[in-house]
Amino acid sequence: METEAEYRGSGQQTNLKEVLKKIKEIAKESKDGNYIYRGEPACYDKVSSNLYREYEADIKAEHFDIMAVQEEILKEAKEYTDKTNELEILTELQHYGGKTNLIDFTIDYLVALFFACDGEHTKPGRVILLQKPPKVSSKPYKVEKPPRTIRRAEAQKSIFVQASKGFVKPDRVVCIPIKLKGAMLDYLRKHHGISTKTIYNDLHGFIDKRRLHKRAYAAFHEGFTSQGRADSAKTEAERQKCYSDAIKYYTASINLNREYASTYNNRGNAYAGKRDFDAAIDDFNKAIDLDPEYASTYNNRGLAYHDKRDFHTAIDDYNTAIDLDPEEAQFYSNRGEAWLHLEEWQEAKADLTTAKDMGWDIVTAFQNDYKDVKDFEAKNKVEVPEDIAALLQRK
Repeated sequence: METEAEYRGSGQQTNLKEVLKKIKEIAKESKDGNYIYRGEPACYDKVSSNLYREYEADIKAEHFDIMAVQEEILKEAKEYTDKTNELEILTELQHYGGKTNLIDFTIDYLVALFFACDGEHTKPGRVILLQKPPKVSSKPYKVEKPPRTIRRAEAQKSIFVQASKGFVKPDRVVCIPIKLKGAMLDYLRKHHGISTKTIYNDLHGFIDKRRLHKRAYAAFHEGFTSQGRADSAKTEAERQKCYSDAIKYYTASINLNREYASTYNNRGNAYAGKRDFDAAIDDFNKAIDLDPEYASTYNNRGLAYHDKRDFHTAIDDYNTAIDLDPEEAQFYSNRGEAWLHLEEWQEAKADLTTAKDMGWDIVTAFQNDYKDVKDFEAKNKVEVPEDIAALLQRK
């Protein structure tokens, strides 16, 4: 599991320049050859088929005939299908989790990059470049296009390698550092539309990934529960521990699925609870990128800017939140308090009055930040008009 410190290193300090540099490195390696690509989330011993891996531990014989094993599998599989094309049968077997001597590659190195980064978040990944052999070749493998009957194969721009020994030796390898994986996945989704939803774009893909989604949701729930405990914590140390635990669980959930805006939004709130507002804003930015219509995230980012005393930017976010959800009283209350800091008294009174008329307890909300109006005036060196002061105190 990625630690909080590791996330901060990858999620905030890794920038677009590093991502593009790695993509250019693969493009440079590819330019002088006709290559196909395979992404692996860790650096395994061999680039091998799942059939080879099934027998590797049990059979050490140097001359193990994996193709003969596959022929036996095909012979038996033909009794369960009307298909006669052997590659089509093998492709369907592979698609549904059967063991074959097909090794998945792709003709698109960006797709390979997705697979190199999607998983194993504590290990570096790699993109394997394999030269596509000509029709007449002495290479110990052949390359075949999958049939168009498999929808996912088209999305992944798949191509299969069949090796006589069950594994191939890469021509070139480009390593993907741990810290780059998250940023790379974000870039591929945002700029190339390559994500879990597009790569696993059929019902079988949904079933295949359902266990992963379940684990991601379980981690999210753990984070949500930890964050909830912060409200009832008896000491500040206990409260900070709850926020740290929440961040850990949310990070684990994001490692499993980076496409849930709510997870970034909630982790941003946990960072804000630890008063790490830059990290919070970074998470809110990612949540908005995934779901630009979710009003609460703009409000939460506004609160983070508010706590950084960047009141103009906070008001911009509150404005967007209100545009998206004009029935949410809290948004007016937050914007009203930001206007107070800018000494824009008419705007402050209008927003606070609106929030109050909508049923929001503006006094309690104000007292979450200040003991009373005099405390606000002393800390901000301003004098609040009497009519607004009356709004912000109990009668």
